Amino acid sequence: MVNQTEEGSSYANVLQELLLALLGHTGDVFLDQQNAGQQRTPYAYSQADPWKCTWKLADDVHWISSSDRDILDELVTLGFHFRCLDSFVAAERDHASLKTGSLYRRALATGLSELLDVYGAAILQIQQHVLRDPCPTLAGLQFFLSEFKVLLPPLHFLVHEVHTKQLTGSQLLQLLHYKAQCGVPVLQSCLGRLLWHCNQVLYKQLSAWMVHGMLLDRQNEFFIQHAAPAEEDAFEQAGAWSSHSANAYEWHKGYQVAVAELPPHITLSTAESILFVGKAVQVLQQPPGAVGAHGLLPQNDALAFADALRTLQQQPSFNQNDFERTVEAIRVKAAGRLWALVVVAGELPAHLAALKNYFLLAKGDFYQCFLLESYSLMRLPPRLATAESDVAIPFQQSALKSTAEHDLLFPNVKIRFQAPESAGGSPRPASIFDSSSDIPAEAGTAKRRPLHVPSYDKWDNVYLEYKIQWPLHLLLTPEVMSKYNVLFQYLLRLKRIQLELEESWAVMRRQSARARDLELHQRRLPLWQVRHHMSYIITNLQIYIQVDVIEAQSSILTERIANARDFKEAERAHKAFMDALVMQTFLDMKQITQMLEAIFMLCQRMCGIIQKDDGSRDVDAANPEKVDSLSKDFRRRANMLYTLLQSNKLQSSQRAPYLRQFLLRLNYNGYVEQEAVRQLRM
Repeated sequence: MVNQTEEGSSYANVLQELLLALLGHTGDVFLDQQNAGQQRTPYAYSQADPWKCTWKLADDVHWISSSDRDILDELVTLGFHFRCLDSFVAAERDHASLKTGSLYRRALATGLSELLDVYGAAILQIQQHVLRDPCPTLAGLQFFLSEFKVLLPPLHFLVHEVHTKQLTGSQLLQLLHYKAQCGVPVLQSCLGRLLWHCNQVLYKQLSAWMVHGMLLDRQNEFFIQHAAPAEEDAFEQAGAWSSHSANAYEWHKGYQVAVAELPPHITLSTAESILFVGKAVQVLQQPPGAVGAHGLLPQNDALAFADALRTLQQQPSFNQNDFERTVEAIRVKAAGRLWALVVVAGELPAHLAALKNYFLLAKGDFYQCFLLESYSLMRLPPRLATAESDVAIPFQQSALKSTAEHDLLFPNVKIRFQAPESAGGSPRPASIFDSSSDIPAEAGTAKRRPLHVPSYDKWDNVYLEYKIQWPLHLLLTPEVMSKYNVLFQYLLRLKRIQLELEESWAVMRRQSARARDLELHQRRLPLWQVRHHMSYIITNLQIYIQVDVIEAQSSILTERIANARDFKEAERAHKAFMDALVMQTFLDMKQITQMLEAIFMLCQRMCGIIQKDDGSRDVDAANPEKVDSLSKDFRRRANMLYTLLQSNKLQSSQRAPYLRQFLLRLNYNGYVEQEAVRQLRM
């Protein structure tokens, strides 16, 4: 063909047509056999099959040899791939797409445009070469375009897959990451550059979130997203948020890591750290109240965060180790600022001590006064209309008669009474009030066992309310406070039962002192024994919980909070404290709490018998059959409890050390074990 000088002019025209076709413009010489005569529209060829090029040299150009025709057909496929790529770029950069399209696909289009510009410049160089040498060889053209023969077809396959599968966000990053793991250096470099462009969007979203606490993600492509409404509703059921705790609500349930949107090079733990940083920045930059005028995150810290991310952004490729080190450094800094806010400025240790004093009944003198002051009130059924105000009076009076009077945090505590729903009360969160039924140990944690507090009487719906000031809401959530209330109700019932048993002992002592009939006195001796055994179990259970559990775990919590310099450490320490209290008090074991509930009922029944004893022969206290029935029932329940605590299943569980501690108190001299064995043999 080249040697046919008479056709040199025609050959030059074919080459010019080829150059136009290589830039995506077909004509009379190079035809698009599938879309002949159709006007080109943006992304018209986006779905063209990349496996089947429809661009060919026209059949009426008959003077070209078959071998040269094959070469020209092979070269023009680059124009076919170029037009499809260019159409993709045009569609993603369309004005309508700028408002609604994917940021990551737009970044991909930017990277492709960068490559297509290089390709266009190469075609211009070829044109200059053709103008200087009117008869270049086709082999020379193949050499000039050899690099693009390696690049354009795979990129067409890439955008075809992106378009047909509507890939965005992490899916697009995953695809690019996978495609870049190839053995062709030039293609690997090109795909790496496209991945770099997409990562720029990721870094901008990371900067907005980690530096400014802003979520810039209209298309839900970022792996940090607003929480689903269903999860928010579940959290709201755990307790009402106060008007000052919007930040706390956003902190705990406002955002989540969307695992499906995680990029391939970001682990879940790193994503959780990124989530924490953004939430911390939101809290520190937009504090409520008087400090709201100026943020609590120093400008130098924000600039340092931005500079660190900008350094990563400028790297030619994503370095996972550098990324994770940077994220961890930012997390440590943000967590330290948050720790200073919550633990130091918020006086967390003092408030935890107050919660221990009043919710965990550690202030013994106050509760001793309260139980004595409210004893006559709580022996009667509550009057639903005035029960809360009735019980509030002895609660406040007890403060005046105890060390609580000088406690600056006591005004934060209020005693409440919630009427049962069946009695016309408004619906209430079960996790706080309904102690006699199953309650979630932790909202949203299906694997945890529900909590069950043994019921006692109609005053079971007494609970405490603690006024929590910002920023303590970040740690003391409604879920956490519901656990504190569950423990409070359990401990209060134990104290009330113990007081009833002590009052019963006083009544029996007075009856014994006045007794003149020795036979009647002998009849009441079995009742003395039953009361003693009941008091023994209740007292040891209370001592175990107050001393071996609450005091021991409080010491650990205090030490961990004092040594912490990171908000997450303080949060983990408090969570471990609450989990330990629940586990070691066996509130998550319904079998044990049901057995304790039965024992509580028997104690209440026995105290009722004693309170009704007027010293005569006709009362239940002097009835051997009834006392014996009560005694047998109690021994059976107590022995069942002891046997249950000694079961292999419990002894082999992680709570075994605490069980052994409790069992040691119950069976320090072997008597309880002997009784249990004797009961089993009967």
